[in-house]
Amino acid sequence: MNKPSYYPNYYSLDDVMVTQERIPCRALHNLYQMGFLDSSEKSDHLEPNQQLELPLWYLLQQDERSPNFALIVPEIFTAAYKEIYKADASYVELGKLNKFYYELGMHLCKFDTGDDLAEMLFDTAQERVKGIKDMCNNVSSENLMDNKKLEHLERMLYEAGSKTHKMFSDWLQEKSVNIKSTELVTNHRKRKRDALDGEEGSSQSSQRTSI
Repeated sequence: MNKPSYYPNYYSLDDVMVTQERIPCRALHNLYQMGFLDSSEKSDHLEPNQQLELPLWYLLQQDERSPNFALIVPEIFTAAYKEIYKADASYVELGKLNKFYYELGMHLCKFDTGDDLAEMLFDTAQERVKGIKDMCNNVSSENLMDNKKLEHLERMLYEAGSKTHKMFSDWLQEKSVNIKSTELVTNHRKRKRDALDGEEGSSQSSQRTSI
């Protein structure tokens, strides 16, 4: 079975920042002269099952056939948090848990826990996007800066949504003004035409009288 994969833009600065995240993992076997990877380790070597944290980019580059480290799923992507998201995902401060919550989660889907994690990400995003839609209509960008509920991707959605909403509102207002202007012009022309018709009628009546 093929594992879920996630391939972002190679030159994305956001993705570079995401892959710099240090992820908990454990050594799978004796790793000689690799003790420097763990700043708290005094030995020059790493022993099997020894836990440490490594940048995500290193774990992603491991040889799948003979990896040196096994990833430990961060707590915010575990079953315990899944229940919290299910209860009411809209109130969770994702931005406080991790600035790049969805991006990090999509990367982690490459590992064995991908199926459950992918479902969690989808369900959480589906529930929270409703609130983002409401915010696009009601919340100013100034208030958003202090809002820790939104993570990076959600902020991008908010910015795009609020900009689109403003453009639509401006278009409606402009259309309304144009409609009113058109009505005024039409009414003015109608009154002018009625006045001309009245003058023409009066002129013809005068001519008949003089004859």
